[in-house]
Amino acid sequence: MKKEEITILLVDDNEKFLKSMAERAKIRKYNVVTASSGKEALEIASLQTIHVAVVDQQMPGMEGLEVITRLKAITPDIKTLLLTGHGDEKLKKATQALNSSYFDKEDIAGFWDFLANLSLGKINILLVDDNLKFLKALANRIELKGHEPLMALNGKEALEIMKSNRIQLAIVDQRMPDIDGLVLITQLKKIDPTIKTMLLTGHGDEKLKEATEALNSSYFEKDDMGSFWGFFRKILQNLETTMAAAGMAEGGDYKDALKIKGPPKKK
Repeated sequence: MKKEEITILLVDDNEKFLKSMAERAKIRKYNVVTASSGKEALEIASLQTIHVAVVDQQMPGMEGLEVITRLKAITPDIKTLLLTGHGDEKLKKATQALNSSYFDKEDIAGFWDFLANLSLGKINILLVDDNLKFLKALANRIELKGHEPLMALNGKEALEIMKSNRIQLAIVDQRMPDIDGLVLITQLKKIDPTIKTMLLTGHGDEKLKEATEALNSSYFEKDDMGSFWGFFRKILQNLETTMAAAGMAEGGDYKDALKIKGPPKKK
C-alpha cells in the first residue's frame, strides 16, 4: 500500500499535541484525520476506512485502551498504537494483548519509526526459475508472508518485468535455458544497482559461490531451503529498515533516519 493510500486517525484531547502530530504525518503524505475524543474517533471510523489509529490513553469520557478495543470491533485488521505519558507494565501488556503497539509520549521518536515501517506495504520480489512447479511453490510461500511475488520463467521475462516494476529483491535460478542466473543478476544490477539478489542453484560449486558473492549477491543450494527462509527474513528486515530510513530522511527527519539505519559500518 502506498503512503497516499493510508489513512491515519490521530486521537488526543491535547489540541496542540494533536495538531503537531497531524502536521508531521501530513508532511509524509499520509491521509490524516483527527479526533479529540474517543466518541469522535468511533464516529469517524464508522464512516470511512481507517488503516492506522494512534490513540492517547488518558482522555475524558473514554480511555485509549477502550477506544482501541471498539475500533477493532469496527475494523478488525486496523493497526493501532497507544500513546501514553503515564504508562506501566500492566497497561503495556493489556495493549499488546489487543495486538496493538505501545509508546510513551517521551519516546515519540519510536512512534515515527513505527509509522515509517507501516508505510512500506508489500515488497516486490522477482522470482526467476524455469521450473514452474518450484516457482509457484516459492511464490505461494512469499504471498503468505505478505509480499508481492512477480514470476518469470526465463531471463528475458525477468528483464521485461524489471523494466516496468520497482523490484526490491530478485531470487534467481542459476540454470535457465536463455540466460544463466549469474549473468541475469549482473544485468538486473545494471538496471537498478540497489536491488538485493539471491542466486539459487542445485548444481553449485565454490567457484560459482565466489562469483556470486563478488556481485554482492547471496548464494543458496536448492537442497538447503531451510536456511534459505531464515536468510530471506533477514534480507526483508534489512530492506524494511533501509526503506524506513529513506522515507524518514525524505520527510526531513535525518536524525531519526540515522537512528533507524544504525551507525555507519567501519571500513
